[in-house]
Amino acid sequence: MYSIHSRIEMSVPVKPLTIKTVRTTDQGAAMTRPRSTPPSGEERRLRKRENTRARLVEAAAVVVATKGLADTRIDDVVSEAGFTRGAFYSNYSSLDEVITEAIRMRAARLLARVRAAVEAMEVPTIDTLMEMLDSIGPEAHTLHLIATEQLLHRIRHPEAPVVPGTDRRDFNEQINGIVEACLHRMGRRASVPVEAITDAVCLFFLESLLDQAAGTGAGTDQAQDPRAYLRMIIESVVLGLSHPVAEPEELGPSGSRRGAQHHTEGSSH
Repeated sequence: MYSIHSRIEMSVPVKPLTIKTVRTTDQGAAMTRPRSTPPSGEERRLRKRENTRARLVEAAAVVVATKGLADTRIDDVVSEAGFTRGAFYSNYSSLDEVITEAIRMRAARLLARVRAAVEAMEVPTIDTLMEMLDSIGPEAHTLHLIATEQLLHRIRHPEAPVVPGTDRRDFNEQINGIVEACLHRMGRRASVPVEAITDAVCLFFLESLLDQAAGTGAGTDQAQDPRAYLRMIIESVVLGLSHPVAEPEELGPSGSRRGAQHHTEGSSH
């Protein structure tokens, strides 16, 4: 799949909530009720910092998707977020760092939405898959733009250091697992490596998002209805590159097999 791929690796330590009890009387009976302790100064500071980082990351994504990476400046990001340059440098050391964080966070969020949507389908169909693609379209479009901008920057500037955490393989593996689990629930098995189905679906889906943003059609008799054209492609890819199975193996929600024998080429049927 194209360049939407990474996992989010950010954690903020949070102290456990302290519970105190206050004894009161009600008609002579002793009662206790919990009272939460107000957050400490350190907790408030951490929450404020987390909120600042989140706003900077969101602002960076919006600006880069709108202007392109080459025309984006730190002043643009802080202006969009409503902060100062000092707030930016208190959290990030460079524009590339905040863009990388934006890609990580949006990729993780998109992956979670796709997984939840597929798991919520009683029996996945082409129509329900299309509805899911419709729902993630805007978010996928923005992620596609900023990740592509970063990739093009690295191609044009090969001397630039690779930022840790931008490896796409983990994201690919998780998407492939979701696709495999989806096929299983449809009573089908991939006739080709499952990543080929994933790549084909993502390619046409992202292309349709770009066509929609640019106001162009698919160049076919169905160009007046780009969604119908995309549906036809998705159906052809999913059904054409898979085959029905009588007794599908049991798969977990992420595509991992549970206690079933793996099917290998050349095995007896």
